[in-house]
Amino acid sequence: MMMVLQILGGFVLTAGVLLAAVPELVNRFKGPNDTPLTVPKETGAAISRRIRWGWVIAVGYLLMYPPIGLGLLPVLVTLAVAGIAGIMTARLMGLMLDGIEMRHLFRFAAESLILGGLWTWFVRLSA
Repeated sequence: MMMVLQILGGFVLTAGVLLAAVPELVNRFKGPNDTPLTVPKETGAAISRRIRWGWVIAVGYLLMYPPIGLGLLPVLVTLAVAGIAGIMTARLMGLMLDGIEMRHLFRFAAESLILGGLWTWFVRLSA
């Protein structure tokens, strides 16, 4: 069962990375009367468009690396780490593909500090 979840998580993670890299793929599934998604001219809006798919990446991470323990604390920490890691992956892709914007760069740095703090706290707590 664990192997099936990890394979499923790999597929979800791949789909999330693909959609974060090319968000215009969603245009193919829209109806004929819907307005197609366009690439924003502003760098910040273009990066934010990719970050929406970070939650799909987070679900992939969560399926690939399930909670370590059965208590409430390991589950909450795993959810937080997977969510932040998914958003960071999508934000980093946006920074690399759309260009650097200071607001998103500062948010990436803040997310890195939060992720490092959560991980350090959890490792010390579980040791």
